[in-house]
Amino acid sequence: MTLAVTLDWIFISSKFVALFSLLCFAVVSTKTLLFGQPADNVVEKVEHSLFVLVAVATVFHFTGRLASDAILAADMSVMGKRQLYYIFFSVHELLAIAAIVHFHNRKGCELAKVTRYICYLSAVSVVLQLLRYADRVVFDTNLLNVIYSQGLISLNLFTSMLMLAYPIARALRIELNSKWL
Repeated sequence: MTLAVTLDWIFISSKFVALFSLLCFAVVSTKTLLFGQPADNVVEKVEHSLFVLVAVATVFHFTGRLASDAILAADMSVMGKRQLYYIFFSVHELLAIAAIVHFHNRKGCELAKVTRYICYLSAVSVVLQLLRYADRVVFDTNLLNVIYSQGLISLNLFTSMLMLAYPIARALRIELNSKWL
């Protein structure tokens, strides 16, 4: 297993920890987080927003890891794998952002700052994937190798840290205010 794959599983695990922690430290019940709408207070708005974010991100990151393994193991040419890989993950990341926004609209809650920041990081990831596609497929070079690999690891690290910020704040009994929204 390569370092990148190991780190990816660590990031996925951190999202599961964030989801579990959010469910444990939430002010509202799990049933309310799953099926309800937030009340008109900061804590519930933030919790509902982060629940949507972490649930969608966990599912998309896990399925993305499985898709990555399937693409890399596919019986295709190297160029075919490159084309499929970078385009797939650009679309995959866009669908994750769309799912986050959709479920926020469906639940009638606004995006918390953390959720917005993670959506921005996801948009940067899409741009990075498309730049890498141009680098590897269109121009058949490897100029962006370091930027791409370090960029994705950094984006995943920042995303995981942001997702864990709220459960850590709740565990430390830090009061929430409107700055979270």
